[in-house]
Amino acid sequence: MMKNIFYSIAILAATLSFGCHSSGGYLSISTKDTSSSFKFEAKYADGKTAKLEKYLDSALNNELPLDQHIDLLVNLNGSDKFNLKATKGWLEISFDKRNSSLASYMKVKKLTEGIKGKLME
Repeated sequence: MMKNIFYSIAILAATLSFGCHSSGGYLSISTKDTSSSFKFEAKYADGKTAKLEKYLDSALNNELPLDQHIDLLVNLNGSDKFNLKATKGWLEISFDKRNSSLASYMKVKKLTEGIKGKLME
């Protein structure tokens, strides 16, 4: 009985490890969407940083050096902003829904869907 549990755990660990490290690196994406905030976090293979940087530069009309440690507020449309933190292989976007428009929330959500798509390519 104990051997079976041990083997099951070993197989599960090996499967998860392979799944997370196949296709040129690992990828972990999480989204937390509450009534007051939206948070997106991605951990990815360092080699995808340039592709993601190119996408964000185009989507935000701004050059962001994602291979350096950045922490900045990105202006969406005058009053609405979101916080973008990044370093090579990691990106986090935080958006405060309070005092922000639905249109801005939708823009941030669309941006994070685009990021997810680029990282999964």
